[in-house]
Parts: sequence; C-alpha cells; structure tokens
Amino acid sequence: MKLRLGIGTRMVAIAMLPVMFLFSSFIWYSWYSHRAQVAEELAERGRILAKALAETSEYNVISGNLSDLRLTINGLVQSDRSIHRIDVVDANQQPTVSVASDTSADAEPRYYEAPIRKQLIWINLFSDNGAPHVSGSSDTRPPTLTTETVGWVRVTMSPSHMLDKQARRFRLELAMAALALIISVALALALARKVAERTRELVESRNEALKADADKRKLIQKVNSIIEDERKSIAVEIHDELNASLIAARLESQSILHLADKAGQGPVIEEIKAKSQAITKLTLDLYASGRRLVRRLRPEVLDMLGLHGAVEEMIRHYDSSHGGNRFEFRSEGDFSQLGNELAISAYRIVQEALSNVMKHATATRTKVSLVLSKDDGMLHIEVADNGAGFDMATSSSGIGIIGMRERVYALGGTISFASEPGSGTIISISLPLDVS
Repeated sequence: MKLRLGIGTRMVAIAMLPVMFLFSSFIWYSWYSHRAQVAEELAERGRILAKALAETSEYNVISGNLSDLRLTINGLVQSDRSIHRIDVVDANQQPTVSVASDTSADAEPRYYEAPIRKQLIWINLFSDNGAPHVSGSSDTRPPTLTTETVGWVRVTMSPSHMLDKQARRFRLELAMAALALIISVALALALARKVAERTRELVESRNEALKADADKRKLIQKVNSIIEDERKSIAVEIHDELNASLIAARLESQSILHLADKAGQGPVIEEIKAKSQAITKLTLDLYASGRRLVRRLRPEVLDMLGLHGAVEEMIRHYDSSHGGNRFEFRSEGDFSQLGNELAISAYRIVQEALSNVMKHATATRTKVSLVLSKDDGMLHIEVADNGAGFDMATSSSGIGIIGMRERVYALGGTISFASEPGSGTIISISLPLDVS
C-alpha cells in the first residue's frame, strides 16, 4: 500500500527534519560538554588539592603529629562534597592517615597523587663575621637545598555532586531547547497549513484554467468544424447552382450568337454578336473564378485524393506559380484511412504555413513532409524553409501562427517553431490520429 502524504505534511517534514537534527545534536553536545566540564574541573581540583596538602603536611608527617593532619584533612573532606577520600602514605607505601567522605555516592577510578618532600638546608657556621651562613644560589659550594620523599598524598574525587549540579543546568537548557522546538513546530504547522491552503487554491485555479482551456479548445474545434461544413455547403452551392447558372447563361449567349449568324448582316446584328461574345467570355471568367473559390472553400482534390494528394497538388501549384522558390514534398505512411476532420485541419495548417512562407520568408527552397506513424499514433507535419527567419525571443506571433497553433491545440496536438534571423524557419507539428 502506497502512503500518500499531503503537501502540508511534507512541508512540516521537510522543515522539521533539519530542526530535529540540530536539536538532537545540541542536546548531545550539551550533555557531553557538561560531563567533560565535570571531568576537567575534578582533575584540576584533585591535582591542586593533592599538591597543597603535600606541601603543608611535611612537618606533621616528619614529626609524627598525624592527629592535626587528620583534623585538617577531615575538615577538607567535610567541607567539599566533591572529595571522596584522602589518603596519606609514608615512604614505604604504608597508610598513615585515611579520611573518607560520608556524603559522596561514588568515586572516580583514579586518584591524584603528590609527593611529600623533606627539605635539607646546608648551614655554614664559619662565615667571615662569625654569624651562621645560609648558602645561596651564587655560592660555588654544593647546593644548599636537597629533598627527600617521606610520603605521598592521594586524593580521590567524587563526580556525583558536580554531576548533579550540571544535570540541573542541563535540564534547564533542555527545557529551553524543547520550548524553542515546540515554537518551531507550531510555526512550521501554521506555515504548512497556509502553504497547503494556498496550494489547494492554486490547484483549483489550475484545474479551472485547464478546464476552461479544454472548453476553449473544444469550442475552437467545433467552430472550425462548423466553418468547414459551411465552406463545404457554400462550395456545393457555388458548384451546383451558381456554376450551373453560368453554364446556362453561356449556352444562351451562344444561342443568341447562332441566331444572329442566321439573321444576316447589318450594324445591329454585328452589335448583337459582339454582346453575345462578351457575355460568353464573362460567363467563362465567372465560372473560372467560381471554380477557384470552390477550391479555396473546399478543395475537391481533398475529397477525391485525400490529404496526400491534396497537399501534393497544392505544393505543385506553388512550385509552378512561384519560380523563385522551389518546393519539395515528402510523405510516409498510408493516408487512406485518415479521418475527415484531421485531414482538413492538416491541409489548412500546411496551407497557412506555405502562405506565411510566401508572405514573409523570401525563401528559395521550401520542404514539406507528412509522416503518418502508427507506432506513436501521430501525424507528423514539418514545413522548413531557408528564408529570412525571425528572432523568436522578440517577434510576436501573427494571426496566421496563432490560427495554426489554435488548430493544433484544438486537436490535442503539439506545435513548435525553430528559427533564427537569416537561418530560415522550421515548423514541426504532431497531431494524434484518434481525434475525438
């Protein structure tokens, strides 16, 4: 089962993952630093305490007055809860004084040791003035001070008291960090809610725009279909009625000319003949114009030969009537089963593309290709010329391009333009074969 998360949930997750990582890192570092601080402080105090006791207990150890030393050590142990035990041993490592704390819960596995040294002073009783002489550093005689280790002071520290103090500080920091995290989560939730609402609004707007765009495409497709049907109807009326009337008028004018030939000679008869010939020529011209209009409205070749034949006939006409621009045509596929709506739309698109070439391109060579691919179910149209081209970034689309684009989009196809100034233009179009 695939889990689907809303945009709000994803936003909260994206926002809170780094926050949680930073929060966890801060908590771990804070706890580690507090413990490290306790260890460093205990080590420093243990070394200082051992050294100070070793320097002040020399007389008591030498003289054997251990009771005063015990009282002093006991006072230190009772006043400082971070001291677990203090031991004084003699030169033979035998314990002489041991005082342990009653309040410390645990002890460090190590102790801090400092030696108790007895100092010997050289005294020269034979000075020049008869007074006792104490040797100094400037004398050339043997050293005046020598030391002898008579014992050691060993201090064992207890971290429990200091850890409790650091734990209270850590809990305060943790509470402040948790409060900041809660505020961050609340802000993230509020932001995610707003983002989710805005996203829903954008999705609804997009869906409405897509629906409106789809409705517009359907409307354009319907309008184009109606226009083509109306063009076909007008073409049929012109072909069946107007052209038939023109043929009848021409036949009548020819009958008048035939009757005038039988009537003999005279100025009036000659004028009748001239008028009859003029009417015949006029009807022929009108008939030719009607035929051209019919081809523009609804090319008969499209109904007779299909898209391939109609496009080929159109390109042959352009090639013969515009000698400065040579036209080439290439096709692939079977166009016999192509739908009527797709065929007429493709024909109009090619017609508009070639019209734009003739109006704006000033090209000397134009290539048109139709490829009907059953593999992807598309009709691919490409119109390429070697004309002037245009700058796609600055040039605005003309009515012809807009019409082509709307025809393509109405059929659910795609259209693209590739052009640069002086490098010609390539129009690529793909239309689905299953146009609904």
